[in-house]
Amino acid sequence: MIHLFRKNQRVLMLLIAALTIIAFVFLYNTEQLDDLANVQNPVIYGKALTQVAIDRHVKNYQLTMSLGQYDLLRKLGGMAQEREAALSEFVWNLIVLQHQSRELGVEPTDDQVTDRIKNLPLFKSGDQFDPRKYSTFVSEQLTPRGFTERQLEEVMRDAIRLESLSAIVEAPAAMSEEELKATSKIFQPVTAEVLKFNKDAKTANAPVAPEEIAAIFENNKAVFNTTETRAINYVAFDLPEGSKLEGKDKTEALQKLANAASGITDSIAQGSISLETAAKNAGLKIEKLAAFDRTGSQEKNSDPKATLVAQSLAPAAFLLAGQGKSSDVVQSGDAFYVFEITEVNPARPLTLDEARPQIEARLRSQKSDQLFTQSTTSALNSIRSALLSGKTLNEAAAAQGATLENLTGIVPAAEDATPEQQLITASTLLLKEGEISNIAQAPWGAFAVRLTARGPADPKAFGERETEIRTNMIRNKRDLLFAEWLRTSREPMLRTLSVDDHTLCAVLWKLRVVAADTLDELTIARRTGVGYDGGISCSHEKMGYIHWNNCIKKN
Repeated sequence: MIHLFRKNQRVLMLLIAALTIIAFVFLYNTEQLDDLANVQNPVIYGKALTQVAIDRHVKNYQLTMSLGQYDLLRKLGGMAQEREAALSEFVWNLIVLQHQSRELGVEPTDDQVTDRIKNLPLFKSGDQFDPRKYSTFVSEQLTPRGFTERQLEEVMRDAIRLESLSAIVEAPAAMSEEELKATSKIFQPVTAEVLKFNKDAKTANAPVAPEEIAAIFENNKAVFNTTETRAINYVAFDLPEGSKLEGKDKTEALQKLANAASGITDSIAQGSISLETAAKNAGLKIEKLAAFDRTGSQEKNSDPKATLVAQSLAPAAFLLAGQGKSSDVVQSGDAFYVFEITEVNPARPLTLDEARPQIEARLRSQKSDQLFTQSTTSALNSIRSALLSGKTLNEAAAAQGATLENLTGIVPAAEDATPEQQLITASTLLLKEGEISNIAQAPWGAFAVRLTARGPADPKAFGERETEIRTNMIRNKRDLLFAEWLRTSREPMLRTLSVDDHTLCAVLWKLRVVAADTLDELTIARRTGVGYDGGISCSHEKMGYIHWNNCIKKN
């Protein structure tokens, strides 16, 4: 489930996104674990999408994260919140991006790629490119993890492609005065009735078959890996606990600590000795830190102090070549550290038994969400029918096991609105008085809301934030334009597929080009507009999405 109540989420961004996203219809669903499964080597743009090709794209995804190319991850990962779904979207969208860049003649030059690399903060000392930092990164980060300089260059090339195509695709994004005026709704107090649905045991424990788990694992092995972890020994140089030094006194004390730490690194370098030996010679205490990943997360240590040290030293620890290597002086806050790598646990592929709990949990969650969505949608339809027959909302809600709560005079954009109030009021933005929204997901389950009244907006509050609103609206429009362009760009790609009719149906589903618009059957050619005359149709479970395994040839 999308994490609706993220820390530090801005109220305005949530509400503005609710206003802008309605202008677009996304036909693909990203909440699937097996997005790349079961479609055997389709030929796309004249090239076979083999498992080797998919693995290469997966590695590019990993390197993109390591290089901090977050625009690539955000725009190509689509609207997916989970890593596996984002990875799938990234792979398909990257294929489109690379092809469209060539077709439109905006391919980056080698000089542009070189300049891009030189301007990465990772490889700079001050404002200048530092060849030594680049060489160190290649030898200690790229090569040990199985990456090449060519792959680094390709990620940078993709980043430039994205910028070039974004500039073309997003150019129409603008905001009219009418649209700006429409956003005044987020400053209007809302009075509403809220129908709340809680998950029951039936939907929370959806069955998962062992063969489903095995199939997903077999077709997505590149996704299931352990995370590299490292353990260290370290020496800390910090101010005494409770120190109240300030100004010049504190500066001098910190300088002494830094000098002491440098003395240890000098001893190691000059004597070719271990950190443990250097610390023992200096009468210093060695601390041990259990294995942690690149974020500083530990499985075997819950000590808060150890966690903070791990998080502080993780970036530097993963820049070292490997076991036995010692660091330079690392400063974190008012403390200085020197550490030595004592253990390296490389990432490795998971076995089926190791991956089983992860896959089962994900599948169970997906199926539970689907069952819950189905049951709550059915309940809401029954409530609407009951209202038409003369029942009160309270009576209709009780008959369907829903609770009814009142929301009075809540301003959606108010900074003091609770996360729950923000979520609910966002669902009222497109409603007229008396209308009931569709089902929306929430941390407690799901809800629908009937708008009772909407009061006048506070013009002063709106005026004070007009610039912020305009900026955020345009940003959201640009993102949505690019997402829609990616979606529509997938459709011509289907004409290049070299597969049989049955597999075509599966591929269409996997590429998120189709979604059911009736409760009976959907003809793909009608919905996609790809001009396919093969008469392919897909039956589906009553969930609003095609179940590709049920695809059939229409007689």
